[in-house]
Parts: sequence; C-alpha cells; structure tokens
Amino acid sequence: MALAFERPRPEKPRPATQVAAELVDVVNLVTQMFWADLRQSNQPIELTQWATLRRISRSPCTMSTLARHKGVGLPTISKSVEMLVRKGWVERCFDKADRRQTLVRLTAEGRKVLADSRAHLEDLLAQRLSVLSVSERESLAAQFHRVSEALSPVEDE
Repeated sequence: MALAFERPRPEKPRPATQVAAELVDVVNLVTQMFWADLRQSNQPIELTQWATLRRISRSPCTMSTLARHKGVGLPTISKSVEMLVRKGWVERCFDKADRRQTLVRLTAEGRKVLADSRAHLEDLLAQRLSVLSVSERESLAAQFHRVSEALSPVEDE
C-alpha cells in the first residue's frame, strides 16, 4: 500500500531502439493512411509517384541518382520516369555542366500535382491530429523538429 507522501517512481527511459521501432510504426501508419486515401480520392497520383516527384522537386537529378534514391535499377526507374513524362509531370533535360548527362526535373504541372497532393495529405493528417490538445500538438511539433534535425543528412565539411 502506497503512502500519501510517496512520489510515483519515474518510468525507466526507453532505449533508442524502442523509440526507433515506435517511429517506424508511426511512419508506417501515416503511409498506409495516405496510400488508402489516395486510392479512394480523386488524387491523380500514386504513393510511389509522389515519392519520386518529391525527390525530383529538391533539384533536377540524373536517372542514376534517382534510381539510387529509390533503391531500384536503371530499367525500373526509366519506366517510372517515362510514365511521369507521359503524364506531363516531369521532363528530361540536358545538364548544362555536362551535356552527356540527362537530368529529370519537374514541370509546372508536376509541381502543381505534388503541391495539391501534399496539401491533401496535410489536411488528412490535421483532421486526425485534431483529437490532440493544443499543448499535445505543440509538444509533438517541437519533437518533430528535433527528430528532423537528428535524421537530416550530415553535410560533408
């Protein structure tokens, strides 16, 4: 029986591996939710296309760079890019520094599709997160900032 003046014992800190596992589960939930919603909505884009457009939106890139980013071979990424070209979302162009290199970049329509789908995802997540209190959302936002910093690639010095 606990006495009234006893303080509750603090929980043991979670190991980083447990936090990592929980983060993977949350990322998976968000991905599944977005994937299911894209299938049911009028969004003209698939999740894999969205991920490809997001990478290309950072800067024009070569097919090899895009293939490495996606973890696929050149034939696979070539087919994916060709589909995006046919949809009018990306275009091929020559690298001004090395005309032997072909780059892939977003078109105006690709930027619009990407922005629209991102806004749709943000609205969907905002609806789901509305069950949290204001202070819980603020705390979550602060932690996301720290997690983003921790996960950002380290620049070579």
